[in-house]
Amino acid sequence: MSELERRKRREGERTGNPYLYLSLGIGFVIAAVLIIVTSGTAAAGLGFVIAAAALIGKGASDLRGQQRAVAPTVSKERELLSAIRDNGGSITPAEAAMETSLTVREADGMLSELAGGGHLAVNSRDGALFYSLPGRRSQELEER
Repeated sequence: MSELERRKRREGERTGNPYLYLSLGIGFVIAAVLIIVTSGTAAAGLGFVIAAAALIGKGASDLRGQQRAVAPTVSKERELLSAIRDNGGSITPAEAAMETSLTVREADGMLSELAGGGHLAVNSRDGALFYSLPGRRSQELEER
């Protein structure tokens, strides 16, 4: 398992179940309403209202985070490979970050992972690593 996959798995473990938080929040709202109605004062249910707001906020935040995390890695990989092709067959992590939606760290990780799997060739020129499609020598790389 690659470092990138391990990091993503750890991020997924940190968040709880957003549906549980939302359900508990709704339960606290119902409890607050019942307490306020039966006691006749709003102060009696204040603790439940605060707990409900916190739980609903946490659940909504986690749910939105999960939706963002679902963006498939395949599309990012395809975007990165297209950038290599559009860049003449070779690319550095910084160039990949400029031409895709990836950060330099993400691009470097994905390029290293693809190179480790034998899908990309790695060449060093003037202290920079260039990742290229194997079997293709880019004219731009030859010029550098």
